Amino acid sequence: MSNVYIRSQNREKLYAFGICFNCLQYEEKHDCKRGKEAAVHHTICISDGCLEEIAEYESKERCIEVLDEIEKVCSSYLYAEGSRGLIRGSTPMQPMATVIPRVYQMPEK
Repeated sequence: MSNVYIRSQNREKLYAFGICFNCLQYEEKHDCKRGKEAAVHHTICISDGCLEEIAEYESKERCIEVLDEIEKVCSSYLYAEGSRGLIRGSTPMQPMATVIPRVYQMPEK
């Protein structure tokens, strides 16, 4: 896997996922006031050994959808089928695949 640049939800940070940061994960946090649960926060965190929150969504399911989208970006590449060189004087070209620069902007919602 090559690098994917991930922009935080508030657009204030750009992370190089695959170099320094090697983990993205869902995390659920519970706020409590006076011993009672006040709110639940569904977040996506990036890690290089320490977790840092990069986005918050309304549900666990939405967080998983965003992680699925990032997975698709991580596995994308440019593919060229190649040619047989049928035209006189042309050189056959081998099929090729190459990594393209990839940036993922965390969605607002």
